[in-house]
Amino acid sequence: MQARLIEQAFGKEFGQPLSFVYKPGAGGAIGATELASTEADGYTIAVYTFPLIAMNAVNGTGQYDVDDFDYLAASASDPIVLVTRKKSDYTTFDELKAAVTEAPGRLSIGAVESFGPSHLAALWAKDQGLDVNVVPFPGGAKGLAAVQGGHVDALFAPLGALLTAGDSLNYLASATSERLPDMPTLADKGYDVQSVASRIWIAPAGLPDDVRVRLKDGLRNIYADESVQQKNAEAGQVVSYEDGDQLKAMIDRFTPLAKTMIEKYGDQ
Repeated sequence: MQARLIEQAFGKEFGQPLSFVYKPGAGGAIGATELASTEADGYTIAVYTFPLIAMNAVNGTGQYDVDDFDYLAASASDPIVLVTRKKSDYTTFDELKAAVTEAPGRLSIGAVESFGPSHLAALWAKDQGLDVNVVPFPGGAKGLAAVQGGHVDALFAPLGALLTAGDSLNYLASATSERLPDMPTLADKGYDVQSVASRIWIAPAGLPDDVRVRLKDGLRNIYADESVQQKNAEAGQVVSYEDGDQLKAMIDRFTPLAKTMIEKYGDQ
């Protein structure tokens, strides 16, 4: 989605259109694995998600190392939210928490990927006393269908993945530091859980210096454009631009934590 949102601005900035090649599967690990072995000429770049890029490297889902890429930018963040279907008995977080307290381990909460931002939010909440069964699904569509069909009691998902659901959901809480409209944060409810899906731009490691600089400068110009920021907002994403060097430092800091989380939660 992120590449589509900047398609017009990209063509204007670089003088040539984006050509899209979709590589679905394994939380983006299949596409990233292929990208890692692609020629580093600047003509093949990709959008991926943090923290999935680190988690998939650590758990072996992706056949790559985090150092196999040149990092161009972190462009936008998609907040993780907790929802239930409209017909649910749990229309607020307090109602959900009361049900969990009354019957620990009975309710189920889904996530829309394995060891990505929504799954980690669910695991962190469980670790802090929200005693539920955590059920990861392979993608937003399947997770959304599961909660709408009543197959799980609630769902953690990026806000952007839920826009097609219209008014069929109750929004219980967000895993953000600041409140989103019409919902509390998990911190408001006593859970120190913050998680976002950060959309990042990467290329195969070893780009020529002039190419890397041009791509980084161009992406910075694109995300400074108010029309791009508006398109992202309409898609439920917030432009939160970070330079590629800042992004790489963030991934390097997170990777040891990723290893710890895989060891702790690997069977959940």
